[in-house]
Amino acid sequence: MTRSQRGFTLIELMVVVAIIAILSGLLIGVNSRTYGASAQSVSDQVAQLANLGKMRAVSTRRWHRMEITNTVARLYQCSTTGMAVCTATNWQMVNGLTLSGGTKVWDEKPTVYGTATSGINALNSGIDAVIDFSPDGSTTGGTIFITDNAGAHRFRVVIYKATGAAYVRSGW
Repeated sequence: MTRSQRGFTLIELMVVVAIIAILSGLLIGVNSRTYGASAQSVSDQVAQLANLGKMRAVSTRRWHRMEITNTVARLYQCSTTGMAVCTATNWQMVNGLTLSGGTKVWDEKPTVYGTATSGINALNSGIDAVIDFSPDGSTTGGTIFITDNAGAHRFRVVIYKATGAAYVRSGW
């Protein structure tokens, strides 16, 4: 009387586990960066913070200010409501994010079209960009330039004056 085999042998199970381990190791090794370390994701986070500032300014009827340095981006609100411009002592922090160590924030030269002075400065470690959002939805506007440490991936966050909307654009 022959007996039929049921189940799997230990060797077959070990081969399957080894194949799964090799494939998962390859998939994890493809993207070695952690979330937030790329210039694109940092640009997306800065644009989201700017859009939050615009939305809060309109809904709360308070001035909001976004301040960006090489290491942090912070959103402040004025303690008073209305269209009167906020004084230096009336700002309260609302939200903030720490910019990844794998990215750099660049400074912009004043743009004079048709001359050699337009373009991007070298890296400015002391950058302190300030963008104000008014209760009517407009802003002071501006452009924030962000790259990875190698400078290979370039993104800019454009904040429009009239609408206050922030968008991420690739390249400079």
